[in-house]
Amino acid sequence: MKKSYLFLVTFTVVLLMVFGVAFAQAGKAAFEGTKVDWKQCEGESISLLLCNHPMQATFDALIGQFEELTGIKVNVLTLPEQQFFERQQVVLTGKSPEFDIVMSSPMLNWKFIPGGFLEPLNAYLEDPALTDADFYDINDFFPMTINASMVAGKLYAIPYQVEAYTLYYRSDIFDKYGVAEPNNLDELYEAAKKVKAGFDADGITDILPFTCRGIKGAGTANSAYISLVASYGAKDFDKDGNPSMYTPEIVAMSDLWTKLIRDFGPKDWSALDWYDVKDAFIAGKAAMIIDADHWGAELDDPAIAQNIIGKWKALHVPEGPAGIKSNIWAWSIAMNAASENKKPAWLFMEWASSKPVMLEASLKYNNQTPVRNSVWNNEEIIKRTSEWGQGTCRPLVTKNLEEYAALQWTPNPNTFALSELWQEQLQRIWTQEVSADDATKEVQNRAMRLMPPKDWLQ
Repeated sequence: MKKSYLFLVTFTVVLLMVFGVAFAQAGKAAFEGTKVDWKQCEGESISLLLCNHPMQATFDALIGQFEELTGIKVNVLTLPEQQFFERQQVVLTGKSPEFDIVMSSPMLNWKFIPGGFLEPLNAYLEDPALTDADFYDINDFFPMTINASMVAGKLYAIPYQVEAYTLYYRSDIFDKYGVAEPNNLDELYEAAKKVKAGFDADGITDILPFTCRGIKGAGTANSAYISLVASYGAKDFDKDGNPSMYTPEIVAMSDLWTKLIRDFGPKDWSALDWYDVKDAFIAGKAAMIIDADHWGAELDDPAIAQNIIGKWKALHVPEGPAGIKSNIWAWSIAMNAASENKKPAWLFMEWASSKPVMLEASLKYNNQTPVRNSVWNNEEIIKRTSEWGQGTCRPLVTKNLEEYAALQWTPNPNTFALSELWQEQLQRIWTQEVSADDATKEVQNRAMRLMPPKDWLQ
């Protein structure tokens, strides 16, 4: 028995070694025949500043392939989210060459573009010595992810992972209490009311009818709320750059949104971040949530979501008078303008966001949702994602990628400050400290000091 066990372990290790080498060779082979000399910066090194995130974990797993392909040494510093934001700010605004590449996103990019702290990438894409345009195929990216990474015609980051937003709900609970799928915000309120009545009748006190993020910060207003603002036909600023959020429709929507949370949501809403919301749903402690549309991968993972597998479905964020709209957050990679290693840094960015690497990241490391059309529509990716949420999630994500989702904020260095201000006022409506009318008017008035640069308006 012992000999058989030892043989099995040895045989398994050998198989893993053989197939591991084969996989690495296949990865390297994917770049053979391209019109780029991948060894042109051999012996040089680059440094990456990354945020603790599944995208960063993917890079950690695959960097060895890049080093083998190029001969470029890659050094990485990974920090928790808040520490990452602080270090990124210090490095870029201090014009430090310490890191050549940083994880970023459109809203983060906007903070650093006016000071010239991020390197525009157009010249690297257009240089045939650095980029094989046919192989790289910039048109394979979903257009809204590239558009979100541009300001005034210049590309400042390469998108890598994108999220739009969706309503997840417990189909078993809806079936039990005869609750119809909500399509708009009024119906969402009524659905939560009916779920609450069912819970009350059955003496259930440990499941929330509805929950969502509430903590003051860019991520909260950036997700469900700004998606609703867009669906109600409004924006933060109009085409001339003037604040335009104070409308009767947005006042009424904000009042109903906060009433939904106050009547049927958590009592500590103002302290909840995205992971609190996800954990509550996975634990079976929430009947409905609104958040990132790539969570299907985790919500259907038997290792962590035993309580809800086969019991949830997904719907689009509530439709408004202007239709179904969703905001996006796109994690990206950007180049430090102060970098002293721009060519090898670009080679890494090109490699990391190429079709074969992004496909491996999604297939092997579950980097969802990929920003390339060819990857999202890969046969194996289709098979996996089609299982999410009893088949409801993939069509929804695809519709977001192709039609409903876009960056709903106006490009503006002050967007973080504005989004935090807006969330602060939503919290005040929620506690009934102020009326929705007064709070929205306050956001409008204070936004006069946070207007975008005129040359950024598109």
